[in-house]
Amino acid sequence: MKFYRRHGANIVESELLVKAAGYISAGRIGSEKALAAAFFPFVFVREEKYVTPIFINHERIHFLQQLETLFVGFWIILIFERLYAGWILQLSPEERCLYCASEQEAYRNQHNPDYLKSRMLFGMSKYFKDKRKLTFVEDRAPEVLVGEKF
Repeated sequence: MKFYRRHGANIVESELLVKAAGYISAGRIGSEKALAAAFFPFVFVREEKYVTPIFINHERIHFLQQLETLFVGFWIILIFERLYAGWILQLSPEERCLYCASEQEAYRNQHNPDYLKSRMLFGMSKYFKDKRKLTFVEDRAPEVLVGEKF
């Protein structure tokens, strides 16, 4: 496990912790595919190569979401959205993860370094109604393609 600071973020490099966070968040598929996790004030990454400005911006968006919802609210919203996506919409585990408003906001704004400066309070709420199909770009994490509405 390594600790360091890069791109203005506190980084903890630990494959085990990222796998555990992925499992808690999305089950077995999450533990296999998760590359990073945000738990204010730390960004956990599997490997140093994932510590990029885009990845850090993505995780900072999650920091604000966690603070706004007082952490517990973030997890309650996440659980309800994942249950709805799985039971009602019958989405795959990967699609369930990308369906959540927290991920919709983070992935759709991760390339805008000024997003956090202009973001409205509770900006995640906009993404409850405006859900888009997101698809990972192979071998270019955390890149996603934004598709049509759900």
